Amino acid sequence: MTTIQSKLNICLTVLSVVLFVFTAGNTIAQPQLSKKEAKALSATAKTREDHLKLAEYYKAEAERLEADAKDHDEMAEMYRKNPTPMAVKHPDAIGEGHCHEMARRSRESANKAREFATMHEQMAAQDQQKQP
Repeated sequence: MTTIQSKLNICLTVLSVVLFVFTAGNTIAQPQLSKKEAKALSATAKTREDHLKLAEYYKAEAERLEADAKDHDEMAEMYRKNPTPMAVKHPDAIGEGHCHEMARRSRESANKAREFATMHEQMAAQDQQKQP
């Protein structure tokens, strides 16, 4: 009986990860800029419009990271309710502990992205004040 249960747990885990990968990219609006474009624009941004584009990019990035954190929280709950043998044996590498750490890191990155968005909004406002 335990062999069947562990195989079922593994199948459920794999299915959850596959569904996460296929749905995560489709449910979040893609930013106007790519990561490469945002990096290049950050180095050359001078106008109000440049800073507004970067602010929107960082807001979208923060939303994406928050969604990623939520997904990891949900996976951690799944591992808590249905631990796989590998997750029990290696909780920090696989399973609930790993998912909680990934969620924490995503939220931390989302907060930094929001800070960058705010900074670029402030720079855009300063540029607007300078224009006649």
